[in-house]
Amino acid sequence: MELVVSDVEDVVRVTEALSSVTRVNILRLIAEGEKSITDLSEELHMTKGNVSSQVALLESSGLVEVRYTEGNKGLKKLIKAKYSRIIISLVPDDSPEETKE
Repeated sequence: MELVVSDVEDVVRVTEALSSVTRVNILRLIAEGEKSITDLSEELHMTKGNVSSQVALLESSGLVEVRYTEGNKGLKKLIKAKYSRIIISLVPDDSPEETKE
């Protein structure tokens, strides 16, 4: 699925979420398939708390989906990418596009 953002507030929201190497790496890892916080923390060599904080920011920006399932010691948080491609358009939707001459 593709996300195209052109509204100024949406562009800021998405670019802020993408302004961290860690968050971009999380998005790349979950683009391959749903992963848990534990999976991500092991692959990124980071604490679960740090990964969870980064995922929360991605979730609030609307770039990931989070669901809970039964785990060995309670609930397990699974993260899934909502989009495989993000396009940022600097031309507002209601503006006429320039044509090449």
